[in-house]
Amino acid sequence: MLCAGITVYSPLRRWSIGPGKKVGVVGLGGLGHMAVKIASAMGAEVTVLTTSKNKVDDARRFGAKTVIVNEATADLMTNT
Repeated sequence: MLCAGITVYSPLRRWSIGPGKKVGVVGLGGLGHMAVKIASAMGAEVTVLTTSKNKVDDARRFGAKTVIVNEATADLMTNT
């Protein structure tokens, strides 16, 4: 948790993320999960881009306001 937390917190802090700012998170894996939680806690409006419909509820529960599911990319990834 510490390594992932500082990895995403550092750039969010550097770019003064907070209320009125928008953050996009690509992927809801380990770092993405932490990025959504931290950016949301800092007051930013968070959008998550994912290839999995199964992660929509998780993204919203972690604090994402918007979740975009890119199904075309998911199809490409499973066919390779």
